[in-house]
This record gives sequence, structure tokens and C-alpha cells, in this order.
Amino acid sequence: MRMRFILLILALLVSACAVPSSSNPTPTLAPGAEELLGAPTATSVPPTAAPASTAAPAPSPARSAARYETAPCEFPVPAGVSVECGWLTVPENRAKPDNGREVRLHVAIFRSTRPNPPPDPIVYLEGGPGVDALERLPLVFDLWFRPFLANRDFILYDQRGTGYSTPSLACPELTKLSFDMLPMDIRAGESSRLWKEAALKCHARLVAEGIDLKQYNTLTNAADLEDLRLALGYEQWNLLGSSYGTRLALTAMREYPQGIRSVVLDSTRPLQINESQTPADAERAFQTLFRGCAADPTCNAAYPDLERVFYDLVEQLNTKPVTLPGIDPFTGRTYDVLINGDTMISTLFQAMYSTEIIPLLPRAIYDAARKGEFDLWVRLIMNNVSQSDYFSYGVMYSARCYDEILFETREDMVRADEAFPHQQDVFDMASFWDICDAWGVGSAPPVENQPVRSAIPALVLAGAYDPATPPNDGRAAAATLQNSFFFEFPATGHGVVLDGGCPLSIAFAFLDNPQRKPDATCTTQLEGPAFDVEGAAVQLIPFRDSELGITGVWPQGWTNFGPGIYGRPSGDAAIVQILMPGSALETLVRLSSRFNLDREPEAAGEHVSERYTWQLYTTTIRGQPTDIALAEDGGRSLLVMLISDKGNRDELYDKVFIPSLDALRVIRTP
Repeated sequence: MRMRFILLILALLVSACAVPSSSNPTPTLAPGAEELLGAPTATSVPPTAAPASTAAPAPSPARSAARYETAPCEFPVPAGVSVECGWLTVPENRAKPDNGREVRLHVAIFRSTRPNPPPDPIVYLEGGPGVDALERLPLVFDLWFRPFLANRDFILYDQRGTGYSTPSLACPELTKLSFDMLPMDIRAGESSRLWKEAALKCHARLVAEGIDLKQYNTLTNAADLEDLRLALGYEQWNLLGSSYGTRLALTAMREYPQGIRSVVLDSTRPLQINESQTPADAERAFQTLFRGCAADPTCNAAYPDLERVFYDLVEQLNTKPVTLPGIDPFTGRTYDVLINGDTMISTLFQAMYSTEIIPLLPRAIYDAARKGEFDLWVRLIMNNVSQSDYFSYGVMYSARCYDEILFETREDMVRADEAFPHQQDVFDMASFWDICDAWGVGSAPPVENQPVRSAIPALVLAGAYDPATPPNDGRAAAATLQNSFFFEFPATGHGVVLDGGCPLSIAFAFLDNPQRKPDATCTTQLEGPAFDVEGAAVQLIPFRDSELGITGVWPQGWTNFGPGIYGRPSGDAAIVQILMPGSALETLVRLSSRFNLDREPEAAGEHVSERYTWQLYTTTIRGQPTDIALAEDGGRSLLVMLISDKGNRDELYDKVFIPSLDALRVIRTP
């Protein structure tokens, strides 16, 4: 997940900018990165878990008493789609189906826009484990999932313990700690101690509520998935798993192959890969970034010796940390955010989940080291913490304790950290054991640490910059899948297919004919990241939008998020160009409530273009510098807004905002 990182401020902006005559696509959250949503603190990756005793695998769904009933959707339905929602109810403990305890999974079936779609839908398997699939759907649907509706029905659901499903294994104790730790100057060891304390408080509460934590793991998830297929009456379907969802997909391939037509594994976690690999995976990703910049003449000229600069910055911040204000993009609340060296290491790791953020990282490292500018780092930290409400830590610990940790010793974990001393124990692998000793969910059978062998057609996708599931993990999974096709993408992080473009086209070709290697011609045109360099040119290209009734220019390479709304793929800037009813003064009065401005706009002069005299204003949205321009035309008002970053505001003002004012005009109808 994933989210692919688009600044959360842009998600809020898009919903505010909806034009009455058009639907309102909404952008993604951060990354892809599923584990990114679960980042507990600014200083450490969350300790996962370690097992204690042995438990039997989940019985077959054939022995369960599953039932499905339709119901209203619990989430706001995206515009322009046909969706049917419902609840799958299954026993919490499949070995004791008569004990009365049940779990309910919320399910959404999005209907294809194709007149006669194939009978085999796609079911999406969310990552984590523990990410909420449906609660965050309004923020990610349009860019991630809507494209799939062109060919097939598309099914999403909250896995047991997550999102709208009941019971919930969310841990508000850990969410609160995530915010509480923002201003603390503590090292990784103390962070892990506080995290363990809060995690065990959550554990005690869940147990007191009567929840059997032993029943929340990949085997039970796979049984739920098969129950869902049978309950909905599908003979076969196609699995699309991302991150932890790939582990779930592989387990389903092994346990219930009869109902699976094909599988797309995006950022794969093979069962045989052990937890102690995490520090080595982080080091590989960091080196990929440092070497990638060094190999790019423009990046290397602007940001030479990037590795040394980064680790010098880490040492400097561990001696003298900085504290800066950070804003929760959901609530607008301001927090003090302390950044020390441990924070930088863990935040760099988390940032590399996101394909959109990777090109910004060399410049961000240099801006922090040479100029003392930490804007991007603060936004990343706040993004990670603010999204913890979309994550169920109880599921994460229950599943990872049961599934993974038993197959290594505590000494293995210690050695994994010691192998990379410059990471300064940020990952604190041995702390996994401390939490799991008390979590008490048992341990998986040996098969859960063995490669899955299958003849089901599988497409395996990997990103070269992925810090959590590197390409070699994908290759390891593909090696034992008899009919598999593996592709690595040179500029991407964690989560590939949901970014669209070349990976999505390959996935579509595969789903149309899983027996044949998909056409991958588009991969021949792919290069490494287009690293952002200060002072680089911005090319503007013309647009004509008949629906909005305007014509103008927008920056080439920026993403269109809806009518008149363009965001830089890195998520650090957006521009809005729309035509509003009423006068400029009326529009100005409506701005504060409609666009969630932090304060009333302040007059900043005027700009005279060939066609209009623009009134200029400045304000902030969720702390981000915001430039506003208004002009009148025939009883209507033209509105242009640039939401940027403190570090790039002046540059984008000159290269994007002012040229947009000069080019924008109303389309004259005959």
C-alpha cells in the first residue's frame, strides 16, 4: 500500500474543488505503502512480533458456517460507479464453529463498466497485515481501483479485524503514542520500549473483550477468502495481492487452488523470506538510491556524494536534533515534530515505499543538510502518523507473530541489526520477540515458511527501489510458480500496478490471457527516477476543457486529479484552475469554508495579463503556502490556486502560477 504517496492535502483539496457539473475523482494517500500506514513513530519502524506456542492450522471453509447478506455500504460511495455491499459472517474459530463467536467482514462488489464483463472478477487483497481496505476507499479509489472496472467486476473487502469488519483489532493506544512521541528526543531503544508498553495495553484490552487473537492470521484469512468466493457464487476469480496481500494470495494458491483463475503478485512477500532480512533490505534500498543519483549526471552534479551527506546529517541530528511544526492533514492540528538521526533513517526507509517521493529524496537530503530545510521530512512524518487510524495493529501482531517470527531465533534478529551499524539499531529487530512473548497467538506449521509451489498462472511485479519487498523476493516467489512471469520496474518503490502506466497495462494483458506472457514492450522505454533538481525547467502545455469552459496551460508530467486540478506526482504541489459562478468577491468569501483555508486570504497585489486583471492573495492550507488569483469574466469568476511547499513556492510561483494566469481564459461560445 500505498499508498503511492500523494500529499494528503491534495486529497482534501480535490474534494473541496468539486465542480457541481462533474464527478470528483480523489487522489491516493501515501503508499503504497501499506506498512507506511502503520508507521508508529518518527524514530522507528514498528516492532512486529514473535511467537510462543503451537496452534493447529485453520480448517477448510467447507467445515464453516459462513453466510453472506447484502447491506448498505459503510463507506461513501465514489461517484459514477455501481457497487453492491454486504457482510460475510464466519466463525471466529473454525475449529469451534458452535461456540457462538463470529467475525463479520464488510464487502464491496464494484460492477464493471463493460457491457458483458467476464464471469471471473478481480478480488483485491490488502496489505499490512492490518491495513483497512474500505475505510480509506474514498481517498484512493479513483487512481487505484477505478481503472480495473473497464474490464471486470472488482471486489474489495476488509479482512477480519480491520476496517469496518467486526470485531475490530485496532489499537488506539498505539495511535495515541504515535502522536505523543512526535516531540520526543529519544533513540530507537527507548522508542521500542514505549511501543511495547502501549502494544501490550492494547493486547490486554482485546483479550478482555473476549477476542481470540489466535484466529487472526493468514491461514484464517485464506479460509475467509474461499468462503467469500463460495458465498458469492463465483466458480473462479482472479487475485490481486499487494505487499502482505501477496502472502495471502500465495497461501490461498496453496490451500484453495480450485477457485483461482490467475494471480497478480505486486511487491511480493514469499513465505520463505524471514523477518531478519529487514535491515539488509533497507541497506539495499538506500544503496539503490545513493547509486541511482550518482549514476544520473544531473543528480550527481547537483547532489554529489549523497551517501556521505546523508549519514553526516544523521550524526549531526543525533547530536543536535531539530524541532519543527507539523500539521495533521486530516484535522489541521499542529504538532511539534522533533527530528533526530534515527528519525531520518526510519523516514527515509518509509519514504522509499512511494514511487512519487523517490525522485525528491536527493534534493530533500541536501536541503536538510545544507540549508536546514526539513519541509518534506516533516510532511512524511506527519503523513505516516496521521494515517495510523487506517491500520489495525492487533491484526498486524496476531498475523506476523503466528506467520513469521518463529522460524528464527532472537540471536538471528540481533545479528541482523549488528550487520549494519550505521542504521544505529533503528529497526531493533530483537524487540519483535518481546511483544510476541506476551501476544500468545501460537506459531504456524512449518509449511508457512516454505515456498509455495503452484501451476496457477501468476504475474509477479517488483520495484527496484522497494525497501520492504525487493525484486529478489519477487524472483524467489516466481521460481516455484510453474506458470509465472516476472517484471522489475527501474524507478518504482513499493506497490507497482496501482500506479498505473506500464505495470497496469501489463497486468491487463495478463488478466486477459494468463497463459501467455503479456506484451511488455512498454518496459523498454522505462528509465530510472527523474530526480528533482533545484532550478530545473518546467514545461507548460496547453489544455482546453469544454466542461469547465476554460483554456490555459498546465505543467507537463503533472497528474490530472479532476476537472481543473493538477498535482505534481511527487505530491508537493498542486494547481487549481476553475470557473466559478458569481463575482470574484463572492468567490473570495466562499474560499475559507470550501477550501479549508487556515486563515482568511491576505491581499498581495495584482497581476495584469493580456485578458484580465488578477487580484492576488496568499494564505495557507494545512500549513502549505497557497497563492490565490481571482479575475472576473461575464458575471463569473476565474479562480487559480497554487498549493506548494515552502522550499519550492517561489520557484513554482514564477514558473507555474504566473504563466497560468497569463494563459487562462474563458472559452467563448458562438
